[in-house]
Amino acid sequence: MHNRTIFKQPFTWVFSIFTLVFIILIIFTLVNDKFYSIPIAKVTDVEQVACKQVTDEHHNRDTKHTQKLTLKMLNGQFEGQTTTINNTYSASQADSEKYSKNNKLLLHVGESLKRPYVLEKKRDTLVVTMTGIFLLTILWVGKRIGLYSILSLILTTLAVLSAIAIHNIKPEINLFAMMALAVIIATVSTLVLVLGWNTRTWVTIGGTLLGTFLCVGIMYIVIQTNDGNGLKFETMGFLTLPPKEIFLASVMIGTLGAVMDVAITISSGMAEILRRNPTITLSRWALAGRRIGQDIMGTMTNILLFSYLSGALPMFLIYLKNANTITYSISMNWSLEISRAITGGIGIVLTIPITILLMQLWWRMGGAKR
Repeated sequence: MHNRTIFKQPFTWVFSIFTLVFIILIIFTLVNDKFYSIPIAKVTDVEQVACKQVTDEHHNRDTKHTQKLTLKMLNGQFEGQTTTINNTYSASQADSEKYSKNNKLLLHVGESLKRPYVLEKKRDTLVVTMTGIFLLTILWVGKRIGLYSILSLILTTLAVLSAIAIHNIKPEINLFAMMALAVIIATVSTLVLVLGWNTRTWVTIGGTLLGTFLCVGIMYIVIQTNDGNGLKFETMGFLTLPPKEIFLASVMIGTLGAVMDVAITISSGMAEILRRNPTITLSRWALAGRRIGQDIMGTMTNILLFSYLSGALPMFLIYLKNANTITYSISMNWSLEISRAITGGIGIVLTIPITILLMQLWWRMGGAKR
């Protein structure tokens, strides 16, 4: 009887369908070798051939290993055939990789199997599994709101990718303008799906967009004033686009999530305070909103800083290992990341009073009564 009651709930069916879909997808990735146009081989045997200690000119020590891999082709014109290749990797695996038995590898194969070489591991099973765990966790915790969050995530991704695709097709269209439009679409779709269609949602949208565009505008003014001194745009030299435009677009996209989180937290918190205490004065209500903002300001800024710095950490360590000074390593790898984090922090700080002011305006317009 209890099981019947559970499966009468609509969300249970949604969660069950999602779970079933991901189980099917995981099973499919285990047997989808023939659907790849790239040759795939399975490692059937691994033999350690050689091992030696190496030291570079900067006295960094490592161990080089050579392994002999026996491969069985799983698709293409050589399906079912076997071949052997040597794979050399370092113990640190900084620029090479160790392969084990039963690994599936993507290969480059010429007219024969005499000299194939490994492109990378086949990782689609891992990607689908981690994606499934992530989405199912959102559904399990958030239920209906979790489902809307997944939909908003899809819409946000499509908006950003569409902006990039349009610019790629028509390079004369300004990329920053396309990204700004994508940010507006992502903000509106996310907040309407998560908070619903009401006046408070539009207050949150206004706080998010104003905070995001204001901090990007401040960064633009600073860059124009000092001509970008101190920012290592040469690390983006491989681009054929203006690096400042790309940098500002990346700042805007990166700042949006943190600013949106702050705006939602403050507006939802103030709305809940008002619901529980309808007789609260406007000044005390605004003070409560400011205290909420103060509580989350530091943690959100730290999240931005750590997330930006973590992406460049491997290259930063490589610079240090190659006898570069710590100041040079920071300037070459973290100058743009630190600038993004500082700009995002400015956006977070600005969003707090902006959202509070918009909530006060909502109060005066009668939103509190509705």
